[in-house]
Amino acid sequence: MELLLIDAMNLIRRIYAAQQQRAQDPVEETLLHSQNAILKNIERFEASHIACVFDGKGPTWRHELYGDYKADRKPMPDELGRALDTYTKRFESIGISCLLYPQYEADDVIATLALKTADRGGRVRIVSTDKGFMQLSRPTIELYHHFDKRLLNVDDVRQQLDLEPHQLVDFLSLVGDTTNHVPGLPGIGPKTAGQLLDEYGALDNILISSESISGRVGETLRNEYRTALFARQLVRLKTDCQLDLNLQTLRYKKLAKA
Repeated sequence: MELLLIDAMNLIRRIYAAQQQRAQDPVEETLLHSQNAILKNIERFEASHIACVFDGKGPTWRHELYGDYKADRKPMPDELGRALDTYTKRFESIGISCLLYPQYEADDVIATLALKTADRGGRVRIVSTDKGFMQLSRPTIELYHHFDKRLLNVDDVRQQLDLEPHQLVDFLSLVGDTTNHVPGLPGIGPKTAGQLLDEYGALDNILISSESISGRVGETLRNEYRTALFARQLVRLKTDCQLDLNLQTLRYKKLAKA
């Protein structure tokens, strides 16, 4: 199985932002460009299965846990929001499965499907610019940046972040995730977090060893450990979403010409 997972709003909103500057009808142009982008990626990766995963409109379990989650995120333009039903119908008319689960973020649905497929021997490409997906990286799960035309695998994660993929969650737990308005520990930046993970391997080991860490860093770890543990809950992708979905329903069926 070659599964292509599209982070739908990540792709659509970036295309829409570009079309706002140049198109008379940015909503329609975004639909055409998004459709073509998906079809090109199906061809590029010879996908046998595909899912275009959308976010729901309401709050998810992360918002219930942390009211300020994504507090700085710009709201979706009204005209684009009104058009999404049209988008999904168009995608489905050409054999592209569209998924939306109100209780889950698209990221969690994608993560669940990616691991489920990989565990069954399939290969997965996730189309998104969201580096949070790097925590899923393994030989059979890769992240594709459509706009930069870059495929990121396990080695790329190591080279770019100087971390193992499984350490990304702990790294973000220490420094925070500004994209989603998740706080980190005061005074602990990427360099310090990287050094701590190099020495101790994982967040739990860092916190257990905090009594032996001197200076302001050790003091922060001892005083603010709850912040790091809370952040970890928010930045870790959920991989056990109850989707009630058979992967075979995602098989790509070319129903009509684009």
